[in-house]
Amino acid sequence: FTPAIRPCLQTIAIGLVAFGENYRRHQSGIGVAASSFFTSGKYAIDPELRGAEFERITQNLDVHFWKTFWNITETEVLSSLASMTSTQVKVNRALSVPPVPFDLPLAANHRASVTIAPPSAHIGTAPVQMRLISYDLREGQDSETLLSLSRSEGGAISLSLGLKTKRLPSSPCLLVHFHGGGFVAQTSKSHEPYLKSWSQDLGVPILSVDYSLAPEAPFPRALEECFYAYCWALRNHHLL
Repeated sequence: FTPAIRPCLQTIAIGLVAFGENYRRHQSGIGVAASSFFTSGKYAIDPELRGAEFERITQNLDVHFWKTFWNITETEVLSSLASMTSTQVKVNRALSVPPVPFDLPLAANHRASVTIAPPSAHIGTAPVQMRLISYDLREGQDSETLLSLSRSEGGAISLSLGLKTKRLPSSPCLLVHFHGGGFVAQTSKSHEPYLKSWSQDLGVPILSVDYSLAPEAPFPRALEECFYAYCWALRNHHLL
């Protein structure tokens, strides 16, 4: 690896092995993270110990460990801190789209159409979860149709409207985002900080898909949901 990224990779490795040492001792991810903070010092100063622990983790711990590690950013404390320090946007709305089939015109021939079936692999049909982020409030984003699709996030404010908020015309562009995590971990909430910045810098709304995660929802369930969400966005762009 180039010297520029070595500190970042070393930090991740130190956090990983410290997290792995405390993984079996605590029930909650935040408890493991807190204990890992105090035990990370020995791995920072001893590369050989760090390497041995890294080998043990990669060979012995299962996918649930990796999910817990990657989902540290999903904890209420860290997500709240990230939300307070990130760019403030007018729209940050969690959506739950019903699993109903719909017709979508073909790009090459608008007189013909194809039926888009809802995701059904492994766990049957269920609503597809998404998040709409927009730096500016635009036409359709506060419509009754979109409001009916909103899902609660424990009382968090998902739509910020001041008394003099200007409603801009619909955007000519929409960014559809599929977050990282290998179809195994995280949700769009972990990726909010940079998505908010993207929406501000690009001047476009962003639709991030909260696909179902393995191993509870094995492949290709997540891929089906991503495709369905993309097609739904094409059909309902006037709401986004």
